[in-house]
Amino acid sequence: MRINGKSLGYWSLLQRGSVISVRLVDLPVWGVQPVKGAPVFQERGDIWYPLSAIPGAEVRLSTADSRLDLTVPRAALLAVPGLPPLTAGGAALPAPAEAGAVRPMPMDVLVNGNKAGNWVLLEHGGKLYAPEDAFTEWRLKRSPAAIPFDYRGQRWYSLTDIPGFRAQVDPANQSIDLRFSAQEFASTRVERDTRTSKTPKVSPSIPAAWINYDLNAEFDSARGEPASRAFGGIFETGVSNDWGVLTSNFVGTNVLFSTDPAGSQWRRLETTYTRDFPAQDLTLHIGDATTRAVNGGRQVYFGGIQIGRNFGLTPNFVTQPIPVIAGVSSAPSTVDLYINDALRQTSRVPPGPFSIDNVPLVSGTGQARVVVRDLLGRETVLVQDFYTSGSLLAPGLTDWSVEAGAVRRNLGEENADYAEHFVSGLYRRGITPDTTAQANGEFGQQTRALGLSLTTTLWEQLLAEAGLARSQNTTIGSGWQAFVGVERRNIKQSFSARIEAGTRNFRELGFTELEAPPRVTASLNYNYTTQTLGNFGFAFARTLSDLVGGVNSFTISYATRLLKDSSLAVSLTRTTGFSSGTAVNMSLVIPLDRKITTSSQVTVRGGQMDAYTSAVLPLTQETGYGGRLAAGVRSREAYSEGGIYYQGSRGLATADLSVSPSQQSMRFGASGGIAVADGRFFTARRVEDSFALVEVPGYPNVGIGFQGSTLTRTDADGVAILPRLVPYTANSIQLNPRELPISAELDSIEQIVVPPARSAVKVVFPVRTGRGALVKLVLDDGEPAPAGAQVELVGDKEEFFVARHGDAFITGMKDRNVIRVKYNGQACNVEVVLPPASPDDIPRVGPLTCSGVKR
Repeated sequence: MRINGKSLGYWSLLQRGSVISVRLVDLPVWGVQPVKGAPVFQERGDIWYPLSAIPGAEVRLSTADSRLDLTVPRAALLAVPGLPPLTAGGAALPAPAEAGAVRPMPMDVLVNGNKAGNWVLLEHGGKLYAPEDAFTEWRLKRSPAAIPFDYRGQRWYSLTDIPGFRAQVDPANQSIDLRFSAQEFASTRVERDTRTSKTPKVSPSIPAAWINYDLNAEFDSARGEPASRAFGGIFETGVSNDWGVLTSNFVGTNVLFSTDPAGSQWRRLETTYTRDFPAQDLTLHIGDATTRAVNGGRQVYFGGIQIGRNFGLTPNFVTQPIPVIAGVSSAPSTVDLYINDALRQTSRVPPGPFSIDNVPLVSGTGQARVVVRDLLGRETVLVQDFYTSGSLLAPGLTDWSVEAGAVRRNLGEENADYAEHFVSGLYRRGITPDTTAQANGEFGQQTRALGLSLTTTLWEQLLAEAGLARSQNTTIGSGWQAFVGVERRNIKQSFSARIEAGTRNFRELGFTELEAPPRVTASLNYNYTTQTLGNFGFAFARTLSDLVGGVNSFTISYATRLLKDSSLAVSLTRTTGFSSGTAVNMSLVIPLDRKITTSSQVTVRGGQMDAYTSAVLPLTQETGYGGRLAAGVRSREAYSEGGIYYQGSRGLATADLSVSPSQQSMRFGASGGIAVADGRFFTARRVEDSFALVEVPGYPNVGIGFQGSTLTRTDADGVAILPRLVPYTANSIQLNPRELPISAELDSIEQIVVPPARSAVKVVFPVRTGRGALVKLVLDDGEPAPAGAQVELVGDKEEFFVARHGDAFITGMKDRNVIRVKYNGQACNVEVVLPPASPDDIPRVGPLTCSGVKR
């Protein structure tokens, strides 16, 4: 199709005799003005318009190449308002003859260069209109005062009235490129990926019990004193199921071989029942626990009940305000986000304003640099400073805790020394992205206290905290305490200052009438880091109490990197007041090959110098050996010491030796765990976190671990216990496939579990056992069985298929087997006997005849 010599591509035409007609809706796309009253007709659901009705039009049809040439005088051409005028022979076209006419225009639409699909637009009254749903799909803002135009039961809105509107028609491709100002698009939010931030479903736990132990045997020989020996340990018992976790800790001293006249002693440390409610982010403690830390206050050991918010049950949930980075793109673009000059993420955004509110978690002061790159490679750079801190809560987010019980004293010395009964509570709420408020109260038999505090960001990206507390004690009366602090942290420098002051009679829970907190505590810290010179630091602290008066401490420090990985640190500390003195410390750390690190340290204090040099081979998470050697001078006496350590899948063993002219000591230690889960007994490393009972039935000595490491191996029954899983997080448990025989079939060598805290989950890797064989099958005519025929092993759920030449590879076979062959609704049974061979060999069997199945 050509109009005035210009190709318009392929179009649908209708010929009746010598009359050629076109669909009426196509004329405006060609830029041709239809004449009112022309003899149109309807066919195939469309209204057709004869080309001969166009005044002055010349129509030439070439049947040889199916090409139609249409010549139209300039007066018959259409100009679309709001678009660059179409031309005939280079001349601008006049406006339509009838201003009130409505002209549908089916077009392939581009919006700011981005494909937006096929749409029908309207030209009416000198304006270009689009349907209502186009504004939504194109994300165009529409003024609430915009008056719609109703046409054929649909609402249309003017595009011409949108600020910055431009358009260009390409009749050859029947397309239109609409251009709008970037500000006229709805804002795009680049949000956190819900697939990773959503809390995964917690895996069901199985009943389990365990005992953790840390054993220590020590043998000492001092000059002029009889030799001594002692054996003791710390033990933890625990049970868990779907109802929660119950744990209890004990310490035993002088248990065996002791020379201490005090004899054997056992003391209970803590006994606690814990129940988590992940859906509500709540945790319940019954038994021994600690109160929540508060601004300007302290934590207290107690026995009783505690319930409160625990955001740790949703590890991916970010509680602090996240800075929002905003910008504008005029076309579909790629946005690169740099945090402190490090590329952190790349996103794609459509035209218009955009905001990034899934900035990777950072703390302190930072600078965000956003590079917006469009399809033509043009770049726009936006720079924005931000500040965020874990001390702040996101707006509307609340954190709280309530405790009731009795203060515990002498933990580790007495089994159950409980004193004052009390009720306490803490409530925190994010007011704005920059402000978090806190209230806390303690109400005991003798002591009551109420505190209020505020955390907020100030100018120059300073984080400020201030609070006031008042207490009432039945014996010594009332008192108050106040604090204020500021801090600012970024990559190059950090600064913090804090001061707390209170009256003589201020008391909190845990203090007796004879004990008192310091009257004044103040601290000041400053660090500055350069890329070439290293890190400079200064610290000051002051404490004023009624008992010892004032104590001041001043410290200056310097640290730098030497060569590639070595580091040097020097510090000078001066203390004045109740006790005075000066200390100088210098340390040098040099990493060597094979993960060995050497370090040297010299400390001069009160005219005495202590110095040592050591070499350490650290233990890794996997099994293996570690050790250390050290030699130096301590308390004017030379000494040397060393140790060797072995970490296996069932625990940790240590041996240390220390020798000096006045004393020799040997220490032996063992650490591990004993667990019972699903009716099985295991020895393993300490059960400190969640753990899994992993079954690989029938396959012993298979390595099992997660995150690329092997932590344990299956026993003779193919069962192992895997410790150190992260609770309420997706843990990828993996098998080592190289340690499985070739005949073993697994659907996957990896399974994902989300265990509750300190609980056991069961993971079964179903392995399909047996031998594999290549069986050649033929039909009664002696020709190979057809490719695609179905084969199944009788008594097995797996299905196999015949390949070319009648060969079928079948796994899970025993020495004698029956297979069933199915083809075109027919079936036959074939007995397969495997030759004696190694389980890792793949024998070839056949040809075997499948009788009764025809092609």
